[in-house]
Amino acid sequence: MRRTSAFIALFLLVSRALAADVSIESPWLLEPPPGQTGAAIYLGVRNAGSAELVLRSATVEGAASAEIHGHMMHGDMMHMGPAGPLPIAPGAALLLAPGGYHLMVSGLGARPVTGGRLPFCLEFEGGVRACSEALVKGVAGK
Repeated sequence: MRRTSAFIALFLLVSRALAADVSIESPWLLEPPPGQTGAAIYLGVRNAGSAELVLRSATVEGAASAEIHGHMMHGDMMHMGPAGPLPIAPGAALLLAPGGYHLMVSGLGARPVTGGRLPFCLEFEGGVRACSEALVKGVAGK
């Protein structure tokens, strides 16, 4: 029993330390048109630690689902779809930006509006979790 408790305590301590090494930078999304329940969140993820981080999944408050997507060429066609786990080297950053990787959100219960914020969390291997809020921008980018 003591070994199990000690292991759990050590795991939580390491997870918290690794989470402190993750910074989420400038998360945002465009306000979706009326009636649309999906959106893409863009952001930067910086690994300030000394160990590789692997981004595995995400959750978004009030959404039915959230997936990390990328754009891939299949023949002459560009397709969007789920991206596999994404490693982030120590000291490096991963950019989720229009035309590249992004956080695809589906089934939003309430439509995000310009000036609002949409809470989300990123999940990494090893139980590391980092949360933030994406700023909702209007079509003009404000």
